Amino acid sequence: MVAESPDKQRCAGCGAALAANLRYCVNCYRPVAGARQSSAHIETARQVETTRRADPTVVFMPEAHEARLRRARLRKRTMIVVAVVVLLTTTAIATWLKLTHQSPEQRRAMARSEMAQRELNLMAEALEHFRDDVGRYPTTAESLHGLINRPAAFKPSADAGVNQWLGPYLDSLPEVDPWGNDYVYEAMEGGQGFRLYSHGPGGETGSSGQLQVSSPDSRQD
Repeated sequence: MVAESPDKQRCAGCGAALAANLRYCVNCYRPVAGARQSSAHIETARQVETTRRADPTVVFMPEAHEARLRRARLRKRTMIVVAVVVLLTTTAIATWLKLTHQSPEQRRAMARSEMAQRELNLMAEALEHFRDDVGRYPTTAESLHGLINRPAAFKPSADAGVNQWLGPYLDSLPEVDPWGNDYVYEAMEGGQGFRLYSHGPGGETGSSGQLQVSSPDSRQD
């Protein structure tokens, strides 16, 4: 407690001079003897854990501390989610750009493949017209030239009931495919079927599976 004298007061704990009407020492926060104390306030203050710092007026509030921790955890989770979303978005954009923005070499290769497929389809359509008139497809010996020039096996005839060549079935015959190789025509089953293909960009050593057409009967087999 604080010792008192008629002319001045001093703190019994630290000896600091005290002004009148103080309830606590401003230096060590001891209660001043004779000052009116609020027992309820003192009891409440005793129940609150301090931060163990040098300043005992700063108290530890468990609820506030837990709220700060929750906010910190929420911010951390939000940052992780945002980082994952940004990463996935960047990866998706990069993949889309890679798939949609082709190099000049890729565009030229695709254009050649599309041209080869168009020419194959055009010749296949002409072969179907040939068969409608003649009753069969050109033989391997007659080849695709039978679509332009009348084969020797057919003679002009006025009898509409006789199978006859009514070509030409193409305005012009492609000499080579877009890669400079010959189109390959193969008659099957005595002219009742055919297979027409291009060797593709790899030439004769490449695969022709994606660049070929065949007669309907052959496709069913």
